[in-house]
Amino acid sequence: MTSLLKSVVLSKQNVLRKNSGLIFNAVRNHWNYQYKPGPYPKTPEERAAAAKKYGLSIEEYQPYPEDMGYGDYPKLPDIGADSKDPHYPYDFPELKRNFNEPLHASAEIFGEDRYDISMRPRFSLLHQWTWFLGTLAGAFALYVYLEDYKVGRPVTAKQYPTDGPHYLFSPK
Repeated sequence: MTSLLKSVVLSKQNVLRKNSGLIFNAVRNHWNYQYKPGPYPKTPEERAAAAKKYGLSIEEYQPYPEDMGYGDYPKLPDIGADSKDPHYPYDFPELKRNFNEPLHASAEIFGEDRYDISMRPRFSLLHQWTWFLGTLAGAFALYVYLEDYKVGRPVTAKQYPTDGPHYLFSPK
């Protein structure tokens, strides 16, 4: 009985030893309240503290306007992940991010598989509208031209008098 108890204790210790790294990582990183932006900086001291909080220099720190409601969160340039250098040694190369680098306020838009606002579009807006309206006009022209040429004619089968009566009521 003691060997069974000893094996159970050893297996629990192994589980704790294997999962302690996960527990340590979950605890040592930032807490959720640290992700929340602080109040909008009004004085130069508050501005310097906010720049230090986000790992930016005072010269490059620029908060969003106060009426937008982002608090002291920095206004980062609109550069998508697709425009970043693919050969730079990032801490997280799959996200093209470094550790403690602040995310853009609209980070869900700027992923590598999403819209990249810093890239020039392949076709101009005039070119896109020309193709769109040309396709609609062409489809409408085909509809108008082929309106009289239906695929199937709505005609019933011919009924001749020699085939018998073609009525459902009884004659007098």
